[in-house]
Amino acid sequence: MNCQLCQKESDAYFEGKLPEDMKTQVESHLLLCADCAESYRLLSIADSVMNNEKEMSPDIDLAIRVMARLEKIESSETHEVQLFRHVLRPAIIAASLAAAIFSGVIVGNIYRPAYSMNKIPVELALINDATIESLDLLSTE
Repeated sequence: MNCQLCQKESDAYFEGKLPEDMKTQVESHLLLCADCAESYRLLSIADSVMNNEKEMSPDIDLAIRVMARLEKIESSETHEVQLFRHVLRPAIIAASLAAAIFSGVIVGNIYRPAYSMNKIPVELALINDATIESLDLLSTE
C-alpha cells in the first residue's frame, strides 16, 4: 500500500468502516510509515478534541447573571443623567428648533432686490392718482 491510498482510506479506517483485508493493509502501512502514522495520530487528537467540545454544556445561569448585572447598571444611574434625560434634553431640542426657525427667517429676509424697493405697483399708483384727482376736482369747484 502506498501513502496516497493510506491517506485516502484513513478516515474510513478511523471510523471502522473498512473491510478486513483493507484494514490489515492500512495497519501494516501505519506500522511502517512514520508520516502516515503521524497523520493518523493528529486525526485521532482532532477527533478527541471535537468529542470533548460536544460534551460541554452551556452555562444556564449565564443569561440570568447578565440580565441582573444590566438591571443593576440601569438602576444606578445618577441624578444628573436622569435630569438631563427628562428635562434638559427636551429643553435643548426646543431651543435649537426655535434658533433654527429664527435663523431661517433672518436668512430669508436678507436678500431684497434693490430695484423693487422704490417701485410702487402700477395698480397702487392709479388708485392713489384717482383719489388725488377726485379731491382736486372737489376743491376747485
